[in-house]
Amino acid sequence: NFDTVAAVARETSLKVEIGGGIRTEDAIARYIDAGVERVILGTAAITDWDFFCAMARKYPGRIAAGVDCRDGYIAIQGWRQTSAVTCFDFCGRLEDAGVSTVICTDISKDGAMSGTNRALYRALTDQFPRLNVIASGGVSSLEDIRALRDMGMHGAIVGKAYYIGAIDLREAIEVSK
Repeated sequence: NFDTVAAVARETSLKVEIGGGIRTEDAIARYIDAGVERVILGTAAITDWDFFCAMARKYPGRIAAGVDCRDGYIAIQGWRQTSAVTCFDFCGRLEDAGVSTVICTDISKDGAMSGTNRALYRALTDQFPRLNVIASGGVSSLEDIRALRDMGMHGAIVGKAYYIGAIDLREAIEVSK
């Protein structure tokens, strides 16, 4: 999807981020050179910590960590495997390493239209105040967005709820302010 992502970054005023399967510096540089604002590393952040830290240092503010949680543990390889690293241990490592942004997905909530895991996101924002946590997975109503805003969440990703018309994008942006 590189050409499509590059065209969106180049031809719009949107701030574009990309994640999924990015595991090399060449891929990161290619996206950043194409105008992508932020590259999300998930599996690479768990399986090659030194590489992740090197990229975060080389591209400050442009690398985010994908923190995909299944039953409290980090899922990797497109959610096909569960690591032995807990979500909270990993976020602690990220904060200690000076990473600024994490996109945290509760896999059990993703696409389920059952609401987001507010308890998880509240605990993360309380425990890791230096991390800009973006909630992902289960954001299915304006009430979810209000609750996330009120707990100090840095952002929220709305997917299925937007696609099926459960959330109006303009309203969601207003509520998030």
